[in-house]
Amino acid sequence: MTTFEEVIKRAEGLGLPIAKNEFVGTNKNPVPDPPFIVYLSKERQRGDDKRNRIREIEGSLELYTEKKADPDLEKQIEEKVLFDIEFQKYQALLRQEDMTQTAYDFTITQKK
Repeated sequence: MTTFEEVIKRAEGLGLPIAKNEFVGTNKNPVPDPPFIVYLSKERQRGDDKRNRIREIEGSLELYTEKKADPDLEKQIEEKVLFDIEFQKYQALLRQEDMTQTAYDFTITQKK
């Protein structure tokens, strides 16, 4: 069974800049130019009897690319990161930023 942490390690293996929730730019370390990945998560825990603690993690990987979608990067995410996980994919054009967001939403259930 794949864990959320494994999914993030796979995404890091693509070699793109990656951040949890958002990139925070500073003078010394500005926000990277696209393409880059941002990941988000929301967790729910159940079965709290210390033996059967189950965690449901709703995760999202968001790929940001310049101007239009990048089918090659999408294929890498689908084949190298999320290959064994069901996901829902959608895209949004971010006109003000001149970028496209391709998001992958998924749920992982893992024992804690």
